Amino acid sequence: MDPKQPVLGVDIGGSSIKFCLFDSNRIVAHSTKEYVNGKTPDAIENIISEVIEDWKHIGGIGIGFPGLVEEGTIVDAPNLDSKWEGYNLSAQFSEKTGCRVLISNDADAAALAMAQETERWEVENILCLTLGTGIGSAWLKQGNLDAGTEFGRMVHPELGCSLEEWASVRAMNEENLSMEVWSERLVTVLDYLLKQFNPDRFILSGGITTSSEGWIEAIQARTAVPVVISKYGNLTGAVGAAKLLSV
Repeated sequence: MDPKQPVLGVDIGGSSIKFCLFDSNRIVAHSTKEYVNGKTPDAIENIISEVIEDWKHIGGIGIGFPGLVEEGTIVDAPNLDSKWEGYNLSAQFSEKTGCRVLISNDADAAALAMAQETERWEVENILCLTLGTGIGSAWLKQGNLDAGTEFGRMVHPELGCSLEEWASVRAMNEENLSMEVWSERLVTVLDYLLKQFNPDRFILSGGITTSSEGWIEAIQARTAVPVVISKYGNLTGAVGAAKLLSV
C-alpha cells in the first residue's frame, strides 16, 4: 500500500453504508449509500466498488462490519443477510479490487476513531457504543481494545429483551417512540452496563448523535459517569475503519 494514498473507510450498517477518505488524520471526502438491491455480499460489494470507481481510489480499504468477524471471515450478520455467514469478505474483496483490505467488527472499528478523543483514554476504561439498527459496543481498557464484546445483544433480566431490542434507533423507529421516551430507554441501557462493567465513561456514535434535540443533556444528567458524543458523529465507524490500516 502506498503510504501517500488516502485510505478508504467503509462502515457497513443495517440500513446504509458510509464512506470516508481519510488522509493525514483528516476526512477529505465522505458519502452515504442506501441499499437498493438487498444486503447480500454481492449487493454490498457492488456498492463499495461503485464508490471506489467514482473516487478513483487505489489505496487501502478498511471495513467495519455489523456482526462477528474472525480473521476476515463473517461469523454472523444479524442485520444483513444470512449469505454473509462464513463469507471471507477480506479475501474476496481484496482479490476483486487488488487493494489491501482489512475488516473488523463495526463497533470495534468505531472505537479506534474514538480512542484518543479524551486525554485520559490511556488510563480510563471507556465503553464505546454505536447507536443504529442495533447497538454496537467496544471496550477501550486503558488504551487497549477488547474486541468482540457485542453487549447490545445482552438480555436485560428485567426487560426480557436484548439491550438493542429495547433502545436501538430501529426500536425507536419501529415503535414510533418520541425522543424523550427513547432517551429514557437509553438511560436504562447505560445504567445496566454501568452496573455490569463499571466504565469510567461512555462515548456514543451513530447517526442519531448528529441530532441536537437535547437528549444527550438529559442522559448526561441521569448517568453517574460522563457520557459524550464522538466528534466524528455519523462518520465515526467509517473513520475507525480507515484507521484499521494504521493499527
